[in-house]
Amino acid sequence: MSKERKSRVQEFGYRVPRFPADFRVLLETSEAEPRVLDARCTDISADGLAVQMEECLSVGTQVRLVLRLPGSPTSLRLAGRVTYQKNDEHGFAFIYSSEQERESIEQYLSSLGHRTLPMRRPRR
Repeated sequence: MSKERKSRVQEFGYRVPRFPADFRVLLETSEAEPRVLDARCTDISADGLAVQMEECLSVGTQVRLVLRLPGSPTSLRLAGRVTYQKNDEHGFAFIYSSEQERESIEQYLSSLGHRTLPMRRPRR
């Protein structure tokens, strides 16, 4: 890990900065009988996002995330994996299948940089 990247980890408490968000996310499960679940994004980073939703998914569950980033005319479909679950809160890691997918997320995040400050991990 580069010195610059390591200092960003320490500064924000996450591997990469997370930004507060508020937009709808659809999750398509890949079970024998697939379901589409409705969720609300609460924060986003280049590595993944956090959502609130009524249904609970187990850590490790893989889904297809369908999101329309604010200001974008098209939906983005990304693979994701549940990395955190507690009550109605879920964390998902993005599983990028192309550099274009990563660039779409990073472009959106860079548009947020001048409008909002990254979130800090709560001190425990």
